[in-house]
Amino acid sequence: MPFVAAAMLGGCSMKEVIGKADAEVVRFHEELDAGHSQEIWEATGADMRKATTRKQFVALLDAVHRKLGNVRSSKQIGWNRNASTNGSFMTVTNQTVFERGSGTEQFVFRKGEADKLALVGYHIQSNEMMVN
Repeated sequence: MPFVAAAMLGGCSMKEVIGKADAEVVRFHEELDAGHSQEIWEATGADMRKATTRKQFVALLDAVHRKLGNVRSSKQIGWNRNASTNGSFMTVTNQTVFERGSGTEQFVFRKGEADKLALVGYHIQSNEMMVN
């Protein structure tokens, strides 16, 4: 089984994949801060588009930005890499401080061609977002 997983991951080292995922999180936050929710949607993978609609996802991102404001800092607090017959996935969990609160964000990326990561899942837990 480890050999199969290694083959599916295309030989990328763990450090490389984590670095790519972290870069995608930075890009996501830059787009969120700029109010570019539509552009974030356009960059998502097919799995995301099957799980939710554009309207629902954009509304979620707009609510995060409206209620919490711009990102002040974000620190990775966990990650998981999973390879199966459904593909290769990287989940990154960040503790993020916004202008008006904080939250734990989870980003799920699917590895595609040329080791490009596509966002296929986004979740946020924030008390300030829920009560404001």
